[in-house]
Amino acid sequence: MLDCVYMLDKALPQQTVRYLNQVIGGEAVRVASSGRTPELTYFLQETYDVLTGELLGQPITLACVKGHQPLAAQQISQHTKLLRELLDAPVIIALPEIAPGERKQLIAHGVAFVVPDRQLFAPQLGVILTERFGAEPRREQELFSPATQALLIWFLNHHPVTETWHPFEEAAALGYAGMTATRAVRELLQFELFELEVRGRAKYLKLQSTRWDLWEKAKPHLRTPVLRTLWTYEKRIVQVTGARWAGESALAHLTMLNEPRQQAVALTAEAEQRAKQAGIFFEPREIADGIAVQVWRYEPGMQVKENTVDRLSLWLSLRDNRDDRIQMALDEIEEKFLW
Repeated sequence: MLDCVYMLDKALPQQTVRYLNQVIGGEAVRVASSGRTPELTYFLQETYDVLTGELLGQPITLACVKGHQPLAAQQISQHTKLLRELLDAPVIIALPEIAPGERKQLIAHGVAFVVPDRQLFAPQLGVILTERFGAEPRREQELFSPATQALLIWFLNHHPVTETWHPFEEAAALGYAGMTATRAVRELLQFELFELEVRGRAKYLKLQSTRWDLWEKAKPHLRTPVLRTLWTYEKRIVQVTGARWAGESALAHLTMLNEPRQQAVALTAEAEQRAKQAGIFFEPREIADGIAVQVWRYEPGMQVKENTVDRLSLWLSLRDNRDDRIQMALDEIEEKFLW
C-alpha cells in the first residue's frame, strides 16, 4: 500500500491538504495511513490517490484524481458512494482543474469536491463553495483548442449518430499524442457536446442529440483553421506536399462557384517545412500571379475522398467572407452535408 508520506509527495494530494488548511485555517486537515485502503477495487486505486484522516476532528476521505483523465459527474458520484461505504467517512474529491459545466454537474449530483487554489464545495461538512482570494474569476473558455476542433470535425466526417466514439483510437491519425487527445475529450465534455460512456477501463463519447444540433451548438466555439497565409509561384507545391485545394478554389470544386483568379491550397506547418526543404520559396505578402498557401492549425485532409480540404473546415475558413456569392456557396455546403 502507498503510505501517506509517499502520497503527499505527489502534487495533487499535497496541494489539496495545503489548500484545505489554508482555507479552513490552522491544521484543520490531518491525514494518516489507513489499513483499509487495500479494500478498494483495483479501478478505484488506479483512478484516485486516497487519503484518510480528519477534517476539524471528523473522519474524512480525500480522493485525489490521478492525472487528467476525463470523468463524468455521474461516474464521480458513484465512486464517492463506494468510497464512503468502504471507508465509512465523508468523501471529498480532489480535481486538478474544473470547468464551469463540470462544476455545475458535480454540485447537481451533491458531490463534495476541491480544486486546490480555486474552489471548495463540501456542504455535508458545512463548507460552502469558495473562489480563489484575490484572483480574477476563471473565464470560461470560448474557443476550442485546434486539437479539439480537429477531433470534432473528424467525428462529423466519419461517424453516424448511432455510434459511440472512442476518440483516442483516432487521435493518432491526426497526429495527436494521448495527452493532447485527453485534453480534447475534456473540452468536448466541458462544453456538454457529448456524454461520457465507460466500458470497463475504456472511455467512449456518445452524442447527446443530432449531428446538426452538435454542429450548431459547436459553431460559436469554432475558429478558422487557417493559421497564416503565404504565397508562392511554385505550382509543384501540391505534388511536393500533398496540399489540398482550399478557400475559393475548394469551393469552386464542390459547388457551382466559378474558379477564382488566384488558386489556394492548404497544408500543415510540417508540410510547409517539407516544401522549404524541397526548395519551394514562399513570399510573406500576396503576389498577383501566385498561389495562396494556407498553413492550417490541423490536418486539412481529414481523409475525405475529394482533393479538397474537408467541407466543414472549409466552411469555417470562409464564413466571415462578405461576398454574397461565397455565402450562397457555403449555404450549399451545409445543406448537402450528410448530417
